[in-house]
Amino acid sequence: MMLAATVAALAQDAASADGRAEDGSLIKYRRSSLYSVLIKHSGFQYATEIEGAFRVIPIPDKFNDHNLPMETRFIESSMDKMKQGGKKKAESNLADIDAFIASNHVPRELVAKWFDRNPATGAFDMNLIQERGFYDASQADIKNAGETDRNIAMLGDAGEDLIGKTFMIVNDITFVDKGKASEVAGKSVAILGGIAGALLGSSAVRDLGNMAGAAVNEIDGFTVNITTYLYRLDWNDEIAGTFYKDYWYQGASDPARRAAFDASDIFKLSYIGETRTSAENVSSKSFSKKSKEEQMLTVCSRAIDKAIVQLQRSYDEFKVNVPIWKINTEDKTVQVQIGLKEGVNNKSEYEVLMGVMDENGKRSYKRVAMLKPDPEKIWDNRFGALDEAQAIAQDIANGDAPADAKPGEVASDTKDKKVKGDKKEKTKGDPTLGATTFKVTMGMEKIMPGCLVREVTIKREG
Repeated sequence: MMLAATVAALAQDAASADGRAEDGSLIKYRRSSLYSVLIKHSGFQYATEIEGAFRVIPIPDKFNDHNLPMETRFIESSMDKMKQGGKKKAESNLADIDAFIASNHVPRELVAKWFDRNPATGAFDMNLIQERGFYDASQADIKNAGETDRNIAMLGDAGEDLIGKTFMIVNDITFVDKGKASEVAGKSVAILGGIAGALLGSSAVRDLGNMAGAAVNEIDGFTVNITTYLYRLDWNDEIAGTFYKDYWYQGASDPARRAAFDASDIFKLSYIGETRTSAENVSSKSFSKKSKEEQMLTVCSRAIDKAIVQLQRSYDEFKVNVPIWKINTEDKTVQVQIGLKEGVNNKSEYEVLMGVMDENGKRSYKRVAMLKPDPEKIWDNRFGALDEAQAIAQDIANGDAPADAKPGEVASDTKDKKVKGDKKEKTKGDPTLGATTFKVTMGMEKIMPGCLVREVTIKREG
């Protein structure tokens, strides 16, 4: 596959599994919003290439894109050595991030984006709230926060279910070379962002080729290690009340309120936590013949997906809800467009949520059913999965791999102290499925179009 086709496939991955109904129409559901930032290591090898690549990396399709302007998406690292690691590296990264947040007034700018703040007048509107919350125009036509009880409820709903689920994600990725002849062993490349399945948009093919070529051609066999930091925008009734009472205005400029918002310091980002994971290139003779650019894109994409899955399993507030795609009443199963990329495995358990709304328009969600994946019908939707299956099949045909070689198998991400080494349970996925089939273990009669699914809490060890 040429690089152009690789990038096009990444774009396709971003567009798939997006909650489309059987007829292809998009089911409306609320997503969390994500802002992605890159730490730069200027002066170190590959810094320019990585920054250029980052500029075209999209937000994962299961999140709303809440990126601020490009000039406020980069942090200059204060680390004096790329190989610096452990506690010292973590402290340095967190300090750099805190300084960046303060100097760029990031929380305030995230709020301003939510309310479409006009740069010329400083005025706000509810257009983005309406679009992401699926409110009709009359609901979102709010002149002030105290207009009606229903509008007050809607504002609270929007804050709790939309603004309060705005995240900043920061990933520090290190490429570890395993080739003896390579001179780039242990070189650290810092790349920050909430990247869920896709790395590059199709319009950036030419730029990617120019940027990535020099770096990847020196790397022969590598593992990608990632440390991911997660932050959430604080939003509660007190903050919302101050915003609508002291800062909110529409239409013509209001100098006093504009100055008050510009000087405000009530908006904050809270550090939620971090996770570490890794991925490596596929063990396949046919796959190794692909360009280094293609290999790097595959490994980085999968590593980033794994990091996001681990964060979601560790922190409930970061979990995504995904619509049910198909309901099969005859065999009591449902299909959902998630798979190995989202961490589905043989031991996964999911809950089915139904949205309910009270008389004031306040929305909430309740569990109505439970699901477990059919081990024989798990979708392998990781980037490059179909390519990988074809490469291993070619290896088998050429006698370069044993006949029982199995593409699409990953070790379970769930931790089990009793399972060690190669005995760790494997989950097999099929890249041709298009969705994972789940067996309904409870509540089949309550499942209907529009229901969402979410993985249940997986308790962390220790």
